[in-house]
Amino acid sequence: MPKFLTRRSAVVMAIGFGVLLLIALTRFGGGSATISAKGVGPLKIGKSTRTQMQNWATGPISFWFTQKGKPPVHFKGQLWQYECIGKSQIFGKNCRTLYGITSGHLATVESTSPQFYTAAGTRMGTPLPRARTREHAKWSGWKVKCPHLVLPSAKGVTFFASVSRNAANPKGFVTGFYLSATPSSFAYCGG
Repeated sequence: MPKFLTRRSAVVMAIGFGVLLLIALTRFGGGSATISAKGVGPLKIGKSTRTQMQNWATGPISFWFTQKGKPPVHFKGQLWQYECIGKSQIFGKNCRTLYGITSGHLATVESTSPQFYTAAGTRMGTPLPRARTREHAKWSGWKVKCPHLVLPSAKGVTFFASVSRNAANPKGFVTGFYLSATPSSFAYCGG
């Protein structure tokens, strides 16, 4: 131990560093959350407010007002994008979460962040056959523009797991989630 440090100051510095690390992990995307047909984490689709979304969501923020600027997807309302911390791409797609707000409430969530998973344990990278079985999901097939699994949801709510494949995973794997109470709000496979 260096001469200028006493045992007590070393312990205090270690505790302080631990607290700072815990705060950083909590605020900047270190946690994970369940996504379901009802919402994501504590946010409820159609019920949670913009303020609740802002207080819960983490990461660098981009924001677009109604039809102003160049949003990554077409959306009538407020579009908020939170980019993943430290990861620009996951499985070849931009790592981000989009939150669409209409009439002051959360209407749509689209995410390629590994932070989210379903109650059945499906997350980014889960093999397609396993996700299909776990979720009791309907498979769209590969011949559609945006291959996906339709996950169980209530009437009026769309809940998908986006699927891709590559040479290492020819059967496919989950690459993101799309949840919306207004399914025409923006394309779940956009950008």
